[in-house]
Parts: sequence; structure tokens; C-alpha cells
Amino acid sequence: MDVVVVDGAKTVFEFICSRIKALSKYEENINELREEIANLTEKKMAIEEDITLARLEGKSPQPQVNEWLLKVSRAEDDVRQLLEMADANAVGKGSKMMQCWTVAKKLNLVKELNSTHCEKRSPIKSVVEMAVPPLVGQGAASDMKQLLEILNRDDIRRIAVWGKGGIGKTALVKNLSNELYFSYPNLFDTVIWVQVSRSLDLSMIQSQIAKRVHLKVEAGDTTHSLASRILQGLKLRRKTLLILDDVWEKIDLDAVGVPSRDPCCKILLTTRSRDVCRHMEVDVFFQLKLMSEEDAWNLFVHSAGPVFDLNGIESPTKKIVAAFSGLPLAIKTLANSLRDRPHMELWQNMYLRYRCSSPLFKNIMKEIFGTLATSYHSLPSKILKQCFLFCSLYPASCSIDVGELIQCWVSDGLIIENLTVEETFNYGLALIECLKDSCLLDQDSEGTVKMHGIFRDLAIILSQSQELSYGFHTQSGLPFYQMPNESSRRVSFIRCRIKKLPEFPVYSQLTVLFLQGNPIQKIPNDFFHNLISLRVLNLSETRITSLPPSFLCLRELRSLFLRNCSIEKLPSLTSLGKLLVLDLSSTRIKALPNGFGSLRSLRELNLSCTPFLNKIVAGSISGLSRLETLDMSFSSYNWNPKTTSDQKAKFDELLSLEHLSILRIRLNSVKCLESASFLLKKLTRFNIQISPWSHDSNNHIAKHNEKRLVLRGVDLLQEDLRDLLHNTSSLDVLTCVGMTRRHLLSLSSLISLTISNCDDITRLISKERSSKEMLPNLQHLVLDHLQNLETIVDEIIPRGQCLRNLTTIQVLDCPKLKGAL
Repeated sequence: MDVVVVDGAKTVFEFICSRIKALSKYEENINELREEIANLTEKKMAIEEDITLARLEGKSPQPQVNEWLLKVSRAEDDVRQLLEMADANAVGKGSKMMQCWTVAKKLNLVKELNSTHCEKRSPIKSVVEMAVPPLVGQGAASDMKQLLEILNRDDIRRIAVWGKGGIGKTALVKNLSNELYFSYPNLFDTVIWVQVSRSLDLSMIQSQIAKRVHLKVEAGDTTHSLASRILQGLKLRRKTLLILDDVWEKIDLDAVGVPSRDPCCKILLTTRSRDVCRHMEVDVFFQLKLMSEEDAWNLFVHSAGPVFDLNGIESPTKKIVAAFSGLPLAIKTLANSLRDRPHMELWQNMYLRYRCSSPLFKNIMKEIFGTLATSYHSLPSKILKQCFLFCSLYPASCSIDVGELIQCWVSDGLIIENLTVEETFNYGLALIECLKDSCLLDQDSEGTVKMHGIFRDLAIILSQSQELSYGFHTQSGLPFYQMPNESSRRVSFIRCRIKKLPEFPVYSQLTVLFLQGNPIQKIPNDFFHNLISLRVLNLSETRITSLPPSFLCLRELRSLFLRNCSIEKLPSLTSLGKLLVLDLSSTRIKALPNGFGSLRSLRELNLSCTPFLNKIVAGSISGLSRLETLDMSFSSYNWNPKTTSDQKAKFDELLSLEHLSILRIRLNSVKCLESASFLLKKLTRFNIQISPWSHDSNNHIAKHNEKRLVLRGVDLLQEDLRDLLHNTSSLDVLTCVGMTRRHLLSLSSLISLTISNCDDITRLISKERSSKEMLPNLQHLVLDHLQNLETIVDEIIPRGQCLRNLTTIQVLDCPKLKGAL
């Protein structure tokens, strides 16, 4: 009996002590309970997210996990009430002890639930390491650094890495993925790599994404149903990078199920097409450039291996590596083909056998072109494909004038003839932009393009294939030794060091013949008899002084280029009734031939830089009823004859040309423009130089849609310039007098203004002569050699009235200038 009493007393004592202990630690337990329940709630949310992902993957949670979640939900409700009572101090004195004990009990329960292990699904690796050779060269390291910086920016959601086929887009992005794996594992929760096929297949893209994030794809899944599950799965991840490699056309990311504009997901794609970048609405266009000469050589050495221990290999090898012009695919393919080939003779003579018929180089080119040809086959039209092949008629990396190229396309029938010169240029420019967007053509300097050597080789091989049969034959840049076959339609022998032309066999199909840049001095008399289908003939930069009698057989000729020849006289061109373009610029021509006015189809005539031209028979220009472009800049022909003789063409003939829209000309005075108001208004582009001197050293070419007027040595007070000035967008005033009294400030059409060597000007803008808006649209101002210019604006002018659109100002040799704007 005593033992029972003792045990009971002990139990009561322990109970009372626990209550006292709970009471004394109440505040501490409340704070700890807050922390523990927060941790438990976070753990519960992670488990619930894991269950959601598991269900998307076709898996079900175990029963004990569901039971645990139920207990956690009940505990959260109970604890919430306890914490609310504690915060409100809503506990009576009599129940304080019970409240303290309840808090302690719930704290133990929450700790127990927190310590319970719930088995999770297999975790997904944030990044999967990819097999890829390391990048070589400073350029590649710089590209990698820039891409990582772009990926780190929160304001950028879509990035496109674009460039030529074989330039290393995939290699760069794979190395980027590995860099994320090794150095930045926490930048993204998941990096998903998708290989996109050339023939777009959304279900294939979906299956790659689903596999990467462990989503189970059922046999009956539709694109729509799978997209919904992918969307849910990706949104549950905090930060995802989706890499789409080798994209050829727009991908509807919404149809795939990608939350592409959600902060949780970034898109990085690689493509050969800038047009794809636009349609995919990327934020950053990251264009890969060709390798530098140093990086290209380092890549070759790295890929070729230890064979470079041989002496004498480096010199011949560098020549052929340079011929690949920095294209990584070509360089690596060449290096791999020559790896472990220690034959000195092969390496020393390699550049001589390059591109010949040896099996070694045939295999190299086959591997390279198999990859690059997809860019050609992906062009959307047959016209674009032929335009690309046409560019192979020019030497590799040669500057191709855009205007001349378009003229050739029209003359050869690739572009229809019934468009205006302006419409033709715009259409041709659109074709060129498409080829540039597809990385098949490159931008050179302004107004010119060029073709990479490897892509030119590709074009030559494609054009010679039996499936295409477009009849291209080119040997630009090589010694002339091989005649084209009878099926050839377009033939190029640019810069082949030809001195004497052989007799061509019957080429009834030949439409294009390029012979420019050869030291040809004479063309055989019968040379053109067998070329009666010729539509484009280019004899520019040859040494010919005349054309043979057989030239008159070319009744189908559309374009004739004789630029920079030594030719002094032309035969009668009356038989060339279909001629559209005639370029006689920089020749020694003295007179236009009789019957010149019969060229009623002629649209473009270039007589610029003809210092010996002094005779144009009256009616020769007015007879050119379809003429749209006339370029006579820097020509010595005098449109202002002092005599009243009717034997020479006068400026009035230009006024009769209904279709004239582009005019470049030098005039002795403004007088002949007094009746030209209508002509000036209808011209879309002009470059009119008014100068008493025939040899003008200012060789500025008017930009597209520019209306440029150059006044040199003109008395501005004696000439009526109103109509001319009000139609001018670019004005050069050089060595003129009367500037101080000629008011130019209200010319709203002026965008560019140059004033040079006008010594009577002391200020450009003065308040007493100002209008409400002074030169309101002027963007560029040049003040050059103005010895007495003291200020540009001599008083304070109200804001917004003076030069409000000015973006650039250039001041040269104005010693007295004290203040500017």
C-alpha cells in the first residue's frame, strides 16, 4: 500500500513539474513553435509540389505520404489557433496552465512531423553534361562570356545564336551548357536541350522536353494534352532554360506547352536564319562571326594533332587554312582528314591540290557541303536559289555592287522586267536581304555584298549538278585554261589574266558572259556570232578600244557594262532594241553614236566620269523614252552651250523624259533649271552640281532617296534657286558668295548642310533674320574653312525653334569661332 502511494505521488509530482516547466518556457515554446510550423509548412509545400510533378509523370504517392499530409494539415489548423490566442493574449488566468501545456504538446508533435522522412521521386539533374570538344580561340571565349552575361539578365527572355552553317553555333551552346553544369549549377533549376529537326515536328519537341523532366508520355496523348502537362511541369520549376538547337522555322511555343514569356522560363535557340529570330520574337540577336586568322590556325593545329611536329608543314598549310576564311566546320574537317598523315610531300603540296579531283579533298568537300547545302535547300523559292547561284559568278569575297547585281538579275530574267527601276531595286534588295538572313551572302561595305569562299564553292558544285542544270560555269581568279561546255548558260572568267579571247563554239543558250578585269586588248571580229542569246555582257576594266562588227548580232542584249575601259568609240547601237542598262562610266568615250536615241527600252544610262565626252547629238537623249536613271556626274559634257546650234543635245531634252526619276548631272549655271520645276519635283533622287568648273573633285555618291545639291563658285544673290532649294535634302555650299544675305533657315526639306570656304559668312543664325522654325529637320551640319565665322547662333533663341533635330555637327578650320549653340 505504501508503494502505491509513493508511485502515485511521484506521478503527480512529475505532472506538476511538467506543467510548471511548460509555464516557465511558454514564451520560448511559442517562438519555437512559430519556427517549427513554418519549416513544416515549407516541407509540406515541397512534398505537394513533388507529388504534383510525380502525378504529371504518371506516378502516385505512397499511402503513408498522404497520411502525413493529413496530419500536417490538422497540426497547421491547431497551431494557427494557438498562435492567434497567444498574439491576442486571450487566455484566462485559470486556463493559463492548460494553454502552456497544449503549446508544449503541439511543439513536440510538429517536431515529430518535421523529422518524418517522406520518400521523394528521383531528382532531375539541373544540367546534363554534353559530349563536345572544347572551344578554341579568344573569339570563342569572348562569345561564351557574353552569352553568360546575357543569360544572367532578368529582362531578357529569348536569345538567338545565329550565323552560317558550320560556324560553330551548336558547339558554342553545348559548351555553354557544360559551363552551367560545372561553374553555375544553381543558375537554372533545369536546363533542357532539344534537337529540332529541319522538318518541324512539335510532337518530337514535346517528347524531348517530357523525357528530360520525367513526364510520362502515353500512347493516346495528343499534342494539346501533352502541352498542358508540360506547361504545368515547367511552371512548377522556379527557373528553366530551354535550348532549341538548329531551328529552321518559327516554333509555336504555346502549342508545345512552353511558358515562354513567364519569368520561370528562358529560351535560347540556334539558327541559320535571321528571319527565324524575328518570327520567334527574340530579345537578343547574338550573331557568330567568322574566326580570326589566328584563332582559325589554332583550331587547325589543335584538331590536326601531333603531326605538326614535322618541320616544313606550317607554311603550305597556312595558305589552305586561310582559304577557308574562318569557317570552323571546314577547318576542323580538313584537320581531321590530315590527322596522323606524316607524309611531308602531302603537306608541302597540299595547297596546290586543294579543290582538285584528289579523293582526299573530294571527301573533305563532301562532308562540308553536306552540312552547308541545307541552307540552300531551305530557301523558299526557285528565284532565290538561282540568285544565290548567280553570285558564284563573282570571285570569293569580292565586293559585289548591289545595284549592278540586281541589274544583272533583271537582264537575265530572274526578276521580271515590267517593274520600274525603283521597284526593281526594292524587290532585288529584298531578295538580297533574304540571302543575307540565311547566311548565304555577307554584307560588305555600304552598297555591296560578298560571298564566303566555301559558300561560293558550294554554289559552284550545286550549279553543276545534273539535278539543277542551271548552266553556271565560273573560273574567276584562276588562269584561263578550260572552256565551258555547250550546255553552259552563265559563264564567268573574271580576272583570269586573259589577253586573247578564243573563239567560242556555238553557245546558243549562253545568256551571261563576265569578262571583266582581264587585260584583253582586242575582241575578234566574229567573236559574238555564236552568242546571239546573250543578255548580259560585262567587259569592264579591260583594255579594249572598240567593239567588233559581230557585236551588232546581240539583239537580245539587256545589260552592257564597259566601265573603266579604254574604249573611245561605239558602233551604232540601233540593233540593240532590248537594251535596258548601258554603263560607259570612266571610259574615254568622246561621243554617243548616231542612232543612240533609238534605244527606246533603255532604263539606266551611266555616263559618269567621262572627261572626253563632248558630243551628244540632238535627240539622242529625248529619244530614250523609257529612261529612268541618268548618271552624268563628273562628265565634261556641257549642257549650257553658248551657241544656239541645234546639233548638240540641250538640257531641255531631259524635261521630255516622262519616266526619269534619278538624275546625277553637272551644270555650268542655274539658268537651265529655271523651267525645270516639274522635273525637280518628280525626281526621287538627284545629285545636281552647279559649278563653272568641269572637273569636280568632290566624288560624293548620293545615297538612296537623297536629293543632293552642290553649289560651287555660285553667286547666291544672282541666281534663282527657290525651286531647287525647296526640293533639296542635302545641300553643299562651296566657295560661294552672297551667303550673308541668302536666307536658308526656313528650308524644311534640308537634312544635311555643308558650308565650306565661304569667307563672307560671320554667323549662321541671327535672331533678326530668324523665323519661327529654323532648319527644323536638319540632322547633320558641317562648317569647314570659314575664316570669318564668329558664331553659329548670335543671340539666345527660344527653345525648340533652332536646329531641334540636329544630331551631328562638324567644325573644321574656323579660327574666329567663339561660341556654338
